[in-house]
Amino acid sequence: MLSEKSKKSLLTLLGAAHSLNHSLFLIAPPLLLTIMVDLGTSKFLLGVAGTLSSLIYGVGSLVGGPLSDRVGEIKVITLCMALSGAFTFTILLAQEIVVYSLGLFLIAAWASLYHPTANSLISKVFPRGMAEAMGLHGVGGTLGVMLTPVVAVFLGKTFGWRFSFLFFGVLCIVFAVLLTKYSFKTVQTVSEGKIWDVFRFPGLWKIFLFNSVIGLYMKGVEYFFPTYLVLKPFQGFDINYAKMLAAMAWTLVLAAGVVGQWLGGKTADYFGSKKVLIVTSVGVLLSLVFLQFTPVPVVGIMAFIYLYGIGFYGHQPALNSLAGLKIPNDKKGMIYGVLFFTSFGLGSLSQSIVGFCADTFGIETSFYPLTAFSVAALLLSFLLPDWREPSTKENPP
Repeated sequence: MLSEKSKKSLLTLLGAAHSLNHSLFLIAPPLLLTIMVDLGTSKFLLGVAGTLSSLIYGVGSLVGGPLSDRVGEIKVITLCMALSGAFTFTILLAQEIVVYSLGLFLIAAWASLYHPTANSLISKVFPRGMAEAMGLHGVGGTLGVMLTPVVAVFLGKTFGWRFSFLFFGVLCIVFAVLLTKYSFKTVQTVSEGKIWDVFRFPGLWKIFLFNSVIGLYMKGVEYFFPTYLVLKPFQGFDINYAKMLAAMAWTLVLAAGVVGQWLGGKTADYFGSKKVLIVTSVGVLLSLVFLQFTPVPVVGIMAFIYLYGIGFYGHQPALNSLAGLKIPNDKKGMIYGVLFFTSFGLGSLSQSIVGFCADTFGIETSFYPLTAFSVAALLLSFLLPDWREPSTKENPP
């Protein structure tokens, strides 16, 4: 068993790793128009590149989860951070969309090992107060990445957009080296089951389906939100000024996400994850409606920032803890691998959908399908199982 001090140190380390892992995927969105011009490509092809990288980011989690059950979580996290950082050097060679796409693919392939591994480790180390621990892990990640869009735009404007990838890649490598000095361990158990065995657990298929729909709106929003702002509400502004405003808007979404992660974890432990997931689903739907249909753009943008930030990021600790409550330790990595795949893997399809809508019908239509996905998520949230920790009501926060 780990001491309380060791548990806190572990959670701090995972928060930093979480931050850098996500940063790799938040570099491109605020620089999308610059990348498009430099590579001589289209929004649709960039959307396809984003889809392919996100798809492998999800598929790889099906490997990362079971692998962490077998060889240990810290080893897997160190490997994924070091190699995902190293492959950012591929982006330096990108002069066309094919090489750029290959670079994103290789980065995503190694980065994909992180989430199921970290969530599995947290669920084992924190069997009580799991949602709060998941929330604090999310807070650590979100605090770090909320500055990524602004830093990426600043570095991209000053040194070129490729340097933005390189900067965060080097940080990943440095962190991987530092992580090797720690030897946090949990008892490893080896599962003999197959990946499809996870669907035999009652109620899990509902969680996976709900998470798939969340992924469909999440990946589209994450990839195209800055571009949407530049081409619609910020149309007519100086292009560099518009890009910086869009990057700042996404930073504010992430700042609201810090609050959402903390609230989601705290309230899920006390009120139950299902109630939290229903409320957060309502918040996400309202945020997309305000963004697109409010007559005063600044009001719609601010409403989106806070409702989406708190709603989307608030659902994560609730859903992760809900999935881990009824699962034995020898299946946790596998379960979290499938859970991550349903969100980041299947959800990646929306990036191509949004890119196609933007190129074919105009940027103003691009968020319509994302709104439809958020409606589906809200409806599915009512079907989720209402699992809770036995001591939840006895130990209010």
